Amino acid sequence: MPAKACAESVIIVRMNDGDKKHRADQLLTEAAQQIEHGDYERTLACCEEVLVLIPDDVDALVTLGRVAMLQYRWQDAIEIFDRALSRRVDPWTLANLGSCYWKTGDLDQAEYCLRGTLELEPGLTAARVGLATVMHARGRFDESLVELDAAAGTDPDDFQIDSRRGCTLAQLERYDEAQAAFGRAVVQAGKFSYPRLVVFDRACWDKVSAPDQVIEPPQVAFSTGDVKNAGGHVTLISCNPPYVRKFGFAFLRSYAKHAPGAGALHLHIYDPDQTIIDEVRALARECGFANFVVTTEVSPFPLERPLQRRAYYACGRLVHMGYWLKRYARPVLSLDVDFIVEDRLDTFVAAAAGADLALNPRVPIDSPWLDIIANIIVANPTPAALGYFSAVRNYVMTMLEREPESWLVDQSALYCVLVMMRRYATEPSIAWLSSDAAQDRLWHMGHAYEHLLLDPRYRKYAAAEA
Repeated sequence: MPAKACAESVIIVRMNDGDKKHRADQLLTEAAQQIEHGDYERTLACCEEVLVLIPDDVDALVTLGRVAMLQYRWQDAIEIFDRALSRRVDPWTLANLGSCYWKTGDLDQAEYCLRGTLELEPGLTAARVGLATVMHARGRFDESLVELDAAAGTDPDDFQIDSRRGCTLAQLERYDEAQAAFGRAVVQAGKFSYPRLVVFDRACWDKVSAPDQVIEPPQVAFSTGDVKNAGGHVTLISCNPPYVRKFGFAFLRSYAKHAPGAGALHLHIYDPDQTIIDEVRALARECGFANFVVTTEVSPFPLERPLQRRAYYACGRLVHMGYWLKRYARPVLSLDVDFIVEDRLDTFVAAAAGADLALNPRVPIDSPWLDIIANIIVANPTPAALGYFSAVRNYVMTMLEREPESWLVDQSALYCVLVMMRRYATEPSIAWLSSDAAQDRLWHMGHAYEHLLLDPRYRKYAAAEA
């Protein structure tokens, strides 16, 4: 090829590369804007287009990893961040990778990544707090506090430091110090944060252990069979109409296939609309439920407080648990509605035999608002369980009224009331479920994992022809 032609070819390639780089920069700018607006679909599309133009562009990969984290796709995020780090090592990406490993329970890899981050940037507060969180999860509480002290030395105004400090002090049963740390975190945050829900002092106990405030009991919409006198346990799910349609129908069909005859099934619906009862009635006939009851209630919180109402939907089953225990006088198994039933559920009830209730602990431990997972609860109709759920009910209603933008009130109530009973009364006997208790029996989608709506385990029961 003549020299002139070669020179022209190089110029053309450089121009094409320049055009690609310009277009990629435009797309990355748009991706940064869209991720802040919560439009993850458009963010993903922008990044994928960048990767077509410039394969393995690190900024596009890092953004894809961030989206995966925001969508709770931890394993996907790990793979993406690993790919990005193989091309460019930076502290924030390495810290994010450590956080993802922590979320998946791989504490060895989480610690390795976070310590590596601090070698690169010792003053990165998020990495220091992340390492303290990992030490907490390992039960190395003194080391966790050392890391938090170091973080406070460089960034004393970061509310996450005292938030984590309170979690670790609570595990050490230094409850008054923990509550003081949570109080400081609340002031520093200046907005709703989960430490606002954590109270376990004497004043709070005196309030929540007082007689229940009057709340109207649920209303029976319809029932099949003699639910009240049916044998076995009662399986309880509760949600509002959109979630009945999105998750409840799949739950009911999977229950009908795998767990019929184990007792009674109870669906509680908040704020029913005009057609939901008829829809559920038709599905009950389709499933052939012998002992099935549907109850309803109107939320005690106004329409103009949607977050408060949503939080109540997550907590209402605890508000009414004492009422249902007295009414049924047998074990109640409360499950999140976004489960798919894969086998009989008797083993959960059997796990609570001889105890007042069975609870599901988070492994590894994290914080008072997460350490008792509210998705599986077994309650026996004992005086101690009734006393516990009376206090839980009062705690829930107090927090929902005080914190209208809150979430995780149900889990915080389960934890804090247990601590207060331990401190100031007699705590109920707890059977802690094993970490694999739900394996092959329940598959938990989780309401935040929208991509799992495409999973065959859900589609099998969500489809009308299921």
